[in-house]
Order: sequence, then structure tokens, then C-alpha cells
Amino acid sequence: MATRPKATPRLAGDAASLDLERPLAQGLSPSRPLQAWFHGPEGMVLLQEPPGFAGFLAGSLRTLSVEEVFAHVLSGIRSGLLAVQHATGRRTVSFRDGQVVFATSTERWERLGAALLRLGLLTQAQLTQALSRVTPSRRIGQVLTSEGLVSEANLYSAMTYVVREVVLSLFELEDGSFVFVEGPAPMADVVKLPERTRDLVLTGIKRAELVSRLRRRFPDDTRVTLGPEGPLPGESRLFARLADGLPLASLRASYEGGPHAFYTWLEEAVRGGNVAVHPAAPPPVQAPAVEGMAWELLSAEERYNLLLSLVHRALREAGKDTDLLRGFLDAPPQGLEDAYAGVTLAADGRVDVARLRANLSTGGEAVGRALTLEALDAFVSYALFSARNVLPADVAERLSNTYRTLQGGLA
Repeated sequence: MATRPKATPRLAGDAASLDLERPLAQGLSPSRPLQAWFHGPEGMVLLQEPPGFAGFLAGSLRTLSVEEVFAHVLSGIRSGLLAVQHATGRRTVSFRDGQVVFATSTERWERLGAALLRLGLLTQAQLTQALSRVTPSRRIGQVLTSEGLVSEANLYSAMTYVVREVVLSLFELEDGSFVFVEGPAPMADVVKLPERTRDLVLTGIKRAELVSRLRRRFPDDTRVTLGPEGPLPGESRLFARLADGLPLASLRASYEGGPHAFYTWLEEAVRGGNVAVHPAAPPPVQAPAVEGMAWELLSAEERYNLLLSLVHRALREAGKDTDLLRGFLDAPPQGLEDAYAGVTLAADGRVDVARLRANLSTGGEAVGRALTLEALDAFVSYALFSARNVLPADVAERLSNTYRTLQGGLA
């Protein structure tokens, strides 16, 4: 995933400023100041307040899905603007009383001109001619209708098509950020879609499921070549790239369209024999590391000990003091003093489980084993917490992931 642009606070005496990297500053103007909504030291949200501003909802699509965001708008019968920022561009959707009334996109294939071409309502030469006459005060739609290139009815039909496609494409997104600013419904640039927003959401969910299925069928590392039936009519430029074969991800980058359009095009091209797909060769099988072998054959105590040895090794390889682990035995947490009395740590970081079990065996075998596992879990939790403070973040995260993987077998 691409690195997100940063906003850096600058403090100098009583004055403060916020430095925004270029992608964050696009579209901002000194004549339109922002209002800050604070959320403690963790962060804040900056918004340009429209007249009648009522509230907002902001977040990440990894936390709230597009479906959930739309549900928020629908359930509250809200009016306002939803803006979604993602890796390749930005999309906005305008709502009036919970219903979609307009949408825009920075993607080339989701602009009015591209839609007119796709629908056969305009030729490329006519579009090029019209674009040359667009000015800040004269939009593409005005040029097309005033010069008789497109009828008002066809222009409205194309605009409705664009709005619907922009909305549906939101459900294909797997990552991005969003903000919904509640406010007055727009009065201009409003269209009537052929279905209610609730039905549009259901269509979007089905489209996302289809894209997900096709992504699994055609992974990015799949190699694609020209099929026996040759290129599809009118797509010689795209098919020219298949002459020597290339990874699917490279073909996807050359395709003018969103994920749904690309994968459905690919499925049809493969079915028609125009494109051939070749699964990537499986990576060579490597011998598993010692700590990755046959976890299910180890007892719970052995698994805990193996985790401790992994933490110990990570500390040693990072040049950190391995006595960090011994500190737990020198001063056990309250309630574990008797359990760890006389318990030692081996040179590889493993704990003396036999002595620990002996210290806790007074209540019978079953109770003693349960107390032993509880004491070991406390030591492992301490080791992981302490390691996170001194090890590189990626190393500490791998150790935590290993622990989570094994938790099912540590009970």
C-alpha cells in the first residue's frame, strides 16, 4: 500500500502551523479556511464548513466499509456530500434525504466524455473538438448541446450513467479514506437514477463480490498471452502488449476502466479464446524453520518455551540485552512470587518448566498444570510487551503474530 501523505505540526512559541504534503494541500485555498474538530492527542479532522453544516462522519474503509457508510446515510435519511479518497483518485457522492442525486470522479473512465464515447453517443474526434472549446465558465455539457453534438436527452442519459457507475465503483474499493459532511442538499447538478439508493447498494455489493471472485481466479502474477482467436475488434493497442506475454498486473495497469470492467472483460476474453492465461509457477518449496515445524506435536508448555526462545533470539540478533527476560524472574508480578521461586532461564531463553510445575503441584495434577500454563502465559506476555519496546516494529509484530497463531493451542 502506498505511503500516506503527512501533516507535520510546527510549534514556535505561541504560534503554530501545520505543514501539509502536496497531495493533502490540493484543492485548498487561503480564501477558504478550515475548521478543526479535535479528537484528543490522536488527531483532528479539518473541514471546510458549508452553510448549514450539521455534522460529519470520517474514517478508513478498512474500518467502515462503503456499505456501512451508505447505511449511515440511508438510515438517517441524510443530505450532504460523501468524499472518498483512494490510491488512484477521488470520488464524491451527493445525497438528498438519503438518496443519491449526483456523483463525480477523477478517474478518466468515469468522466462524462468517456461515458459518451462508451455509449456510442459521440466520436473521439467530436469529443476532442468539444474539449478544445471548454472554458472555466463553459462546461463540456454546455459545449456539446449548444453545438448540436449531443441532444439534451442523450446528455442527461450519459450523466445518469456516469453517476450510477461512480457510485457502484465505490463498492469495489478495498482501501481508502472517507468523509461524509452532512448539510443542505445540492440544488444544481441533480439527476434521477433509475433505482432507489437501497437497491443501488445491493447492486454494488453484488458487483464487489463478483470482482473479489474474479480476483481470486485471476491473481496478479498470472501470465497472460494472446489467445488462439486473436485480438478483439477495436482493441489492437491493448492486445499488442500481449505479444510476448506479461503479468496480469501489467495488463490491468494499461486497461482504461475500473476493476469490475477489467475483470469481466478478461473473463469474456478468456472464454472467447482472445486471451490465454497461465498460472504463475509455484515458488520453490523451502524447508521450514525449526520453530515452524509440527506445532501440534508440542505440548502447551513446550510451545510457551519455544515462544520465549524466539523472543530471546530476536533480542540477541538485534543487539539488545537478553537480561530483559531474566528481569521477570528476578521480580515476578504480584501473586507469582512462589510460582517462580528458584526458576531459572536457560541460555536460549527457555524457562525451567519442571521447577515451575513443582512449585505449583500442591493442588493436584490438573490444577497444577492449569496454574503452570497461567504462569507461563504471564511470562510470555511480559516478554512480548518488553520486546515491543526495544525491537524494530516489524520484528515485534512478527513475534506477536506467532503468539496469536498459536493461541488456539495454548489453552
